[in-house]
Amino acid sequence: MKRLRIIHVLHRMGAGGTELALRRVVAGLDPERFENIICTVAPFAPLTEDVPTVGARFVSLQRSGRKTGSLVADLARLFRRERPDIVHSRNWGAIEAVVAAKLAGVPRIIHSEHGRDIHTMNGDPWRRRAFRRFCYALADQVFAVSRELGEHYAAQVGLPASRLGLLPNGVDTGKFRPDAEARLRMRQQMGVGSDEIVAGTVGRLDPVKDHATLLSVAEQLAAQTRLRFVIVGGGPEHERLSTRIAASPSLRKRVHLAGETTRPEDWLNAFDIFVLPSLSEGMSNTVLEAMAAALPCVVTSVGANPDLVDDGDSGFLVEARDSGAMADRVLKLATDPQLRSTFGKRGRLKVETQFSLARMLENYARLYTISPVQQRDERAALGARGHEWR
Repeated sequence: MKRLRIIHVLHRMGAGGTELALRRVVAGLDPERFENIICTVAPFAPLTEDVPTVGARFVSLQRSGRKTGSLVADLARLFRRERPDIVHSRNWGAIEAVVAAKLAGVPRIIHSEHGRDIHTMNGDPWRRRAFRRFCYALADQVFAVSRELGEHYAAQVGLPASRLGLLPNGVDTGKFRPDAEARLRMRQQMGVGSDEIVAGTVGRLDPVKDHATLLSVAEQLAAQTRLRFVIVGGGPEHERLSTRIAASPSLRKRVHLAGETTRPEDWLNAFDIFVLPSLSEGMSNTVLEAMAAALPCVVTSVGANPDLVDDGDSGFLVEARDSGAMADRVLKLATDPQLRSTFGKRGRLKVETQFSLARMLENYARLYTISPVQQRDERAALGARGHEWR
């Protein structure tokens, strides 16, 4: 049987959630049914030198800088040379692949939205909205990773929300799970006592993640001597966060910047509480991973977070930038071990039943193998909420 050749186009392969989800997809799809090619606009970064391990061939347009110029001609040449069955572009940085695929006569064109840029969180410029609508019309299928994100982009381009499908992320619940050995090892490494409570977060140090609010939470809870905070990740905000921590005696004693990691599952096991103060999210892989590790979560009510964390049941939702509310919820969990255990178990169960990696891979396989007409017929038969891919 001939394998389906899929070219996945995105701006870069880095450490973000979009890239992580793509790695999981191409590593998990049956190699006897699918051939995956990953095309990036930007050159490969040193961080991603190990990307061939995910089971895909890689090509790059080698465009650097924020202004890359038109990509359509280069992408169309690539598509004519490679003759893919499907082109799947992700986010604004790769949306020109839709036009290029149409010009190159690619049989199936898919575009997906995985998040928002901090500079356009509240709305895109009109030219971007017009071009996005044009590309949505050209694509055979368009989907978002969360309902809120799909509604946002549909409103931006003036289309009904039903025009965008929904295909959530998934997490490997075998890799991300409670691990007593990892917990002991990581906490010993940090010098954390068995009676101390660790509230932590994992993710890129980017302004959209709003780690500054987490530092404000730490300052407000400075009197709670048993409470420690850990921030895992690297990125452009590292120096700013380091400077603020160094300038504050209370933060120096209780906040640890751990840097980047290749084993987030170990760090999650070192935590007692997971905190995510983001200003914007698509569908957070890190929240899913924290829930899979049976951690109670305190997260902002943005993006798909309310679809993942059930407020008062598996964690708490607070408004973005509300450090007071976040501090209150963190303290509530820090002082109630039974509540932490209950919330953590409920979160783990939700991930196992609704957001597993196996379920995500099944949905992607169906996306790539079942025609848009067949999918529309299925949705009509099952009802609007009858299947995750819709």
